[in-house]
Amino acid sequence: MLAGMSARAVLLIAVMTACGSSQRSRMYPAGSDKDDGYGDLAQKSARLLTSPDTDASLFAPRHRHRPGDPYGGDPYGGAMYGGDSYGGATDPANALPGWTIPGAGRSPRYSATLGLTGAIEGTVTWRGAPPAPLLTACGTIENPAVRIAANHTVGGVLVYIERIAVGRTVPSFGRPAVVGGTVAKRGCVLAPALQIVTPLPAGLAIHGDATEVTLRVTSPSGPRPFDLEQAGRIVLQAQPGVTRIEADDGSLGAAWVVASDTPYYAITDDRGRFRIDELAAGTYDVTFWRPPLADTANGRLVYGAPVITHRSVKVAPPRPARLDVAIDR
Repeated sequence: MLAGMSARAVLLIAVMTACGSSQRSRMYPAGSDKDDGYGDLAQKSARLLTSPDTDASLFAPRHRHRPGDPYGGDPYGGAMYGGDSYGGATDPANALPGWTIPGAGRSPRYSATLGLTGAIEGTVTWRGAPPAPLLTACGTIENPAVRIAANHTVGGVLVYIERIAVGRTVPSFGRPAVVGGTVAKRGCVLAPALQIVTPLPAGLAIHGDATEVTLRVTSPSGPRPFDLEQAGRIVLQAQPGVTRIEADDGSLGAAWVVASDTPYYAITDDRGRFRIDELAAGTYDVTFWRPPLADTANGRLVYGAPVITHRSVKVAPPRPARLDVAIDR
């Protein structure tokens, strides 16, 4: 019979047979290494949620929140060298509402100048013994505040300059390019542990994994609880200053978000190096910002104050200024 049929007919029968098969590919658990885009995680991410407290747009970002929470809206930020973002730019498909922050504007508060050739580069190192791992209710984790290499260099330290009179132009495509604004739950930690969000106003998105958790988001205006669902997302406005995101029960390594309008920032790489480019000649106050080391109390992770170090350095182009810093607890 097949001998008398055309190749096209044989192909059609094969396709119909495959489509009619009752066997279905296994859907692996959400967040597992085999969750390949059509399993539980994808289903939960694509589920359309509607409720009386949502807005009229069916495609607006959704999150479950407690009554009275003022946050809403839409979206690891920083740079290894010179302020280039490494992900997390706001998706145009999820445009932010018209948020405003008093005193924050799109125009820089300094004289923006092209062709600046000054630079600061250096290395951050750790004094003393590295911190020990922590036993939490979620599991054993490395201290989330620092990444210390074998040669005692420190990755993940924020380096920035706040007060400037003359500075570089900020990239803009219709609006200034946004750096940072994304935090993700990854097992027992919220990552990245530290990032910068700039310029303001900007959004902050927190993404869930396979496990639900109640978060406490402590911004400059105070702490607020949020329920982060399985594969869910919380979206809120980044406030100027420092925001800490942690589990309400103290089981997760916290994430710290520094929101600022500075055009000069970097985050040290895994060898503790940083570089800030396009500076005018002059003397600068450079801030080194690191989250506090976490400690445990009754199985909960607890934190003190961030570790902030200031150094003054003179920039004289074209040679980069060198600035090496040692930090500890």
